[in-house]
Amino acid sequence: MLYDLLITACSERLRSGIALLKQWFHMEKEYTMLDHLLNFDVALRTDIGLKRATNEDNMTSVVPQDPQILTKKGALFVVADGMGGHSKGEVASAMAVNGVSTLYYQHDDEDIAATLVEAIRSTNQSICKESSGESPTHSMGTTCIAAVLRGDTAYIANVGDSRAYIVSRGQVRQISQDHSQVADLLRAGTITKEEARTHPERNVIYRSLGCQSDVEVDLFTEPVQQGDILVLCTDGLSSLVDEDELGAIVEQYPPEESVSQLIARANERGGADNITAVVARIGHAA
Repeated sequence: MLYDLLITACSERLRSGIALLKQWFHMEKEYTMLDHLLNFDVALRTDIGLKRATNEDNMTSVVPQDPQILTKKGALFVVADGMGGHSKGEVASAMAVNGVSTLYYQHDDEDIAATLVEAIRSTNQSICKESSGESPTHSMGTTCIAAVLRGDTAYIANVGDSRAYIVSRGQVRQISQDHSQVADLLRAGTITKEEARTHPERNVIYRSLGCQSDVEVDLFTEPVQQGDILVLCTDGLSSLVDEDELGAIVEQYPPEESVSQLIARANERGGADNITAVVARIGHAA
């Protein structure tokens, strides 16, 4: 009994000593964040579709290999859809994914939401500047959906009608909101989902990067847990594959097969637009 009491007392003192050292050396926050460090199974793919002459979609994923950067800034995923009818839409979408991913990690600020929004706003200004001259790249425009996964939170920023979904335990939630009058009518209950899918102005958006020097960026924060799946996509996918089917596919297949299946479904239904999907399955690091 005395032996057990001595061991217990020593253990408690050791734990107290470690906690005190963490406070002295400002290590408490770092250890807490590392305990929740996530890993990701990620796949991304873009396809020209069956009707378009060029692919104006772009995408990227950045999962830092440095654990300290991953802990502090998280993993970033970006999808952009160059606007149809604008010259060099592919240039605008490339500037969007490259600009956001570069600027986000250049900022040392630990405020994830503010940094993500600022990266998009700064990228918008660069696209506007590029399109304002007499160069062949005038009149550029693009959507932008960006997501950061850090710890147990997803930070999602959106301009336009590219989408972010979170699939969790059989439930699919569209996180972003489309910036189109048709989407506004749908949210107001004026039209049904079926009517929205065939509405003649369903592809017309009122907010994008590259059209005005100052752009409003929607920001959403959502809790995530092990096994959840983040999906980003352009409207070339979401307009042809509904969220229930999307959720069933990404839960049934691993990410690499999921992106192939999603794009194949969209092409089977006409492939009227470029099609892009990013699928990230969340798991705790070993």
